[in-house]
Amino acid sequence: MFMKENLLRGNLADTPFPKVLFQIWQEKNSGYLRIKKGKIEKKICFINGSIAGDLASFPVNDFLKALVKNKIINSNQIKKYQNYARQNKASIIKSLIELEFFSPAHLWQLMADFFKKDLFSLFDWSKAEYYFESENVPGKSQILKENQTFNLILQGIRQMKNYGLIEAHLPAESERIELLFPYYFNEIIFEPHEKYLLGLMEDTKSLKKIYDSSETGKRETQKFIFASLSLGIVDFPQKKEKDSYEFSSEELEKILAAFNSKCSYIYKYISKEIGPVALNVLSKCLDDIKPQLDPSFQDLELRPDGKIEVKSILKMNFNLSNEKKWKNLLYNLDEILAAEILAVKRTLGNAHETVLIENLEKIGDLS
Repeated sequence: MFMKENLLRGNLADTPFPKVLFQIWQEKNSGYLRIKKGKIEKKICFINGSIAGDLASFPVNDFLKALVKNKIINSNQIKKYQNYARQNKASIIKSLIELEFFSPAHLWQLMADFFKKDLFSLFDWSKAEYYFESENVPGKSQILKENQTFNLILQGIRQMKNYGLIEAHLPAESERIELLFPYYFNEIIFEPHEKYLLGLMEDTKSLKKIYDSSETGKRETQKFIFASLSLGIVDFPQKKEKDSYEFSSEELEKILAAFNSKCSYIYKYISKEIGPVALNVLSKCLDDIKPQLDPSFQDLELRPDGKIEVKSILKMNFNLSNEKKWKNLLYNLDEILAAEILAVKRTLGNAHETVLIENLEKIGDLS
């Protein structure tokens, strides 16, 4: 529930790689995703859910081999760079620039391209152990490039060749499809043929009819539906009916009370350090997060005691008729808490953030 521990582990046989990436992005996690397949181990850095190529874990030796394979440099030149790096106590990356073989812009682009290609190879892995560790991530000076996770997921799925993996994670052709429009929908960069498929999915509800009528062919259509599932922009209503249930107004009130206990504590914590201006700090962070929240949260108000009132939820008969709606409510409440914690971090520093999170985990625990 609120401020849950970042515990993410499993096997790609059960949860495909793009869905793992999307979950980390959705929860705005920071740390490292580690994936192990036999003797091969990959390490991917995330900063607030964004995939970041960090210089500390960048596979320099593999990068150099790729440069040789692509005939950009040769093996004799590698020895020259390695000797220079050793003599000058410099990194290989710095040596490549100081020996004037690459301009910084050219080298950074080559590294970014290599990082993306290496990442894309994981999309076709059908089996591999993975786990996510929340740990300190490098500062901006050590980041090669931050990537918008959901667009990188779409790019990675476009180049997939493992159609068996794709088919294994798609529902039966008898299922009916529902196109969703989450808040980040307009930020996803679709290709023209994908926009065509979105229109087809909106007009045609039967998965089989979509396959039969799609001008892109069944395989490419399946690939895009797999991408849409991974990005949370389609759903299958028949599946939802199996676990449909309602939550009482008492449960909703209990959730909101626990949520506001945390909000009130955050306000008291930061106001103790900076005084009355704390209300302005939290108010600004809520204004900043509003565009990312569900429409039902657009009228939220910060009260003088630090609690948050969402009139549209309190006034209407909030019918949480299935698990998806319930999870959406919890997701939005978590987003608000995360925004306030980030405001505390920016105002008071990392040490205060750590103390605050530890204390919040003890407040309003509904698990």
